[in-house]
Amino acid sequence: MSQSLLCVFLEERKMLANIIRAFKKLIERGTSASMLLVVSGLLTGCAALGLEQTKPPVSVSEVIQMTEEGVPAETIIHKMRDAKSVYRLDAAELAQLHDRGVPDPIINYMQQTYLDAVRREQSRADWNDWAMWGDYSVW
Repeated sequence: MSQSLLCVFLEERKMLANIIRAFKKLIERGTSASMLLVVSGLLTGCAALGLEQTKPPVSVSEVIQMTEEGVPAETIIHKMRDAKSVYRLDAAELAQLHDRGVPDPIINYMQQTYLDAVRREQSRADWNDWAMWGDYSVW
């Protein structure tokens, strides 16, 4: 499973978990069935708006091929950004890309996509922890 599909799957799971939590709260409060139907329709509509069609990820081999064909670095980076590709590459793989002629701005961008993805995931995890447990810090 590609990295971007995994991210979409994880986001979908989180949205579904939030919808289930909202339903549980409404049921616990004794909300009427008609109100539950209205709320479920709104939540479903909001969840559907969060899904956008993404372009297929740009593979590392495609990056190498475009580089060999003389495609400008800015164009390659633009395609990777549009596809929201995330590249988890170790130092040896990054060095191989450099040895194959991939320009430094592309390599830097590829490395940055992974760093940004890790930061986003950590931020989401921190937010979910805070939302679940509240700010019960002891100072």
